[in-house]
Amino acid sequence: MDSPRFKAFISYSHRDQAWARWLQRALERYRVPARLVGSEGEFGSIPRRLAPVFRDREDLSSASDLGGKVKEALQNSETLIVICSPASAASGWVSEEIRYFASLGRENRILALIVDGDPQAGDPVDQCFPSVLVEGADGIVREPLAADARKWADGKLLAKLKIISGVLGIPLDALRRRDMQRRQRQWMMTLAGVATVAVVMTVLAIMAITARQAAENRREHAENLVGYMVGDLKTKLDEVGRLDILEGMGGRVSEYLESLDPGEVTDESLVQQAQVWRQLGEVAMDQGELSEALRAFTTSHDVLAELQRRNPDTLQYLFEMGNAVFWVGYVQLELGLFDDAEAAFEKYLYYANRLVESDPDNPDWVMEKSYAHSNLAALIIRRGSDNSDQALRNIEIAVEWNSRALEMSPDDESLQSEYGETLAWLADTHLLACNLGEALQARQANVAISRQRMENDPGNVNRRGRYAFSLTGLAGVARQVGLTDLAIENLETSRRILGELSMLDPSNTEFRFDYYDREVVIADLLAETGALDDALLRLQSVREPLLAILEDSDWQGLRSHISWAEYLLIWSDTSYRAGVEVQAEALLDEAIGHLVQLLEKNLDYEAYEGALLKARFIFWQQKKHDLFENGAFRRLPERFGSEGGTTCRMQASLVEQAILSGDDATARMLTSNLLSKGYYEPGFVRVCRQYGFCQDGA
Repeated sequence: MDSPRFKAFISYSHRDQAWARWLQRALERYRVPARLVGSEGEFGSIPRRLAPVFRDREDLSSASDLGGKVKEALQNSETLIVICSPASAASGWVSEEIRYFASLGRENRILALIVDGDPQAGDPVDQCFPSVLVEGADGIVREPLAADARKWADGKLLAKLKIISGVLGIPLDALRRRDMQRRQRQWMMTLAGVATVAVVMTVLAIMAITARQAAENRREHAENLVGYMVGDLKTKLDEVGRLDILEGMGGRVSEYLESLDPGEVTDESLVQQAQVWRQLGEVAMDQGELSEALRAFTTSHDVLAELQRRNPDTLQYLFEMGNAVFWVGYVQLELGLFDDAEAAFEKYLYYANRLVESDPDNPDWVMEKSYAHSNLAALIIRRGSDNSDQALRNIEIAVEWNSRALEMSPDDESLQSEYGETLAWLADTHLLACNLGEALQARQANVAISRQRMENDPGNVNRRGRYAFSLTGLAGVARQVGLTDLAIENLETSRRILGELSMLDPSNTEFRFDYYDREVVIADLLAETGALDDALLRLQSVREPLLAILEDSDWQGLRSHISWAEYLLIWSDTSYRAGVEVQAEALLDEAIGHLVQLLEKNLDYEAYEGALLKARFIFWQQKKHDLFENGAFRRLPERFGSEGGTTCRMQASLVEQAILSGDDATARMLTSNLLSKGYYEPGFVRVCRQYGFCQDGA
């Protein structure tokens, strides 16, 4: 290896990805003190910068061996830095990367950054060093060169310098002394810069010379100051670890920018202002302040509107305007301002159309049109309206334009990925209208693309995960059309892949949750085929691991709670049909209790509705009276359970509600409609046969 491409390779567990991102940014932004540049370190001449640094979890292998891209990156990296924590100590990925890097003869170039756990812990659960990191080839245990970023140890700043000194091969004291001198100078310059901001604001506020002179001064100061805010100030504050100052200045920066007259600044300054406002909007979103985010994004849009007014035919400014109005619409959608969001997304489509008209052979502009129609479809779905036809038209147009972009750049990986995801959206939108045949075709096409992308790069974890999820989507549609064997086959493959990914990164709770969730769905389908004993064994086996995930402080989302209730309901119903009535009653009571607790949360009732209506029917079948007579459920909205929508699943749920209400006419009418659309979901068919609404041949 004559000239490595990477100064360092960061190895880490999924759970520590925030630390890995911080370290990569800290290393790549670090400038080696000028007096050290060019001098000789242990590993050669000292460079000015420590970039690039490799950090890409998506390229890790899902097999027991590392993927080719990761091996290539390790071969082309001067140093391996291991983010050490209990999660990384248990990660098969991290261990394989350490083992492979050491096999290249660079064991002395492995550094450790402790972020959690205890190197001296007696309990392996708390140990932070992977065993392969401390065990030499001769079997002797050695403690690696480590920096400790925890607050009570080295802290981030000193830990970063320790890592940098290890990468450069120079004594820490020499680096620390030079860095401190530079840091002091930077800090004084930064404070002076912050003071300059305040002084300039004051001066601009009190200037009362001639109108022309004032305008010239404001323009000059505006351009210099905004450029300083966007560039130098942020960079310097970042380097000295004081971005809290920039965040604290947000309000003052906002006030200052509002005082500027757009007509008095140059195009470049307007772009910079728009960037500042967009940054402030992103900070507000991160803090959950959606109203403040909307104000910032709206102002960014208004600044760009002035820029676009001056340059009406500049495509890049049209593109920026489209993105600005998208962010406005996105926040409005999150706030539930659907009419405003629709107007914003229509405006986004207007800019996308102008881009395509100006340069129809540009795949980036073509994709803007695809994105715009996807946004409109998502808005309709999120709005909860019954206008599924309009949503479907928009997503079909999105697929068409995505396909055109792919024809222009057939080897573009991102366009291939986007096309597969858009097909999945198309399938889900067809399901909203109970168009089962079209949904099945779209899902099959989505799986074909996902499979091809995975086979092109079998060591890519992200692609294997996407393939697993695409199989799950296909299984869901196959189940609705009665292809039970196909559904089980796809779920088994999806479950196997997710299990492999989960074993390689035990800290990834989502993979683990999805692995066990697939097992529950398989058990439910097996029960519908008559394999009740097998189904009960599978359902019993996942109780403890699912409960552990539910109680995990890092996984407290509504999805897991509703899934837990649905799991208990499936187990209860299967037990009841298998004649284990005592167990069925206990599980049903547990499920109902959990659903009652969920009412205390700020619920998305659409997500909750399916589980509770399922519970109501099972409760009625087992206990012969209506669950909704329980006073706990009087807090539900009046509309709850009354709106069936157009999806086949919800219509099937309404069949059950009609049965328990004694409304046979409605149950028979809905059943006939579902069967005519090809809805043969095995649980639905079993119920409609049980109550005489469909024939045995159905």
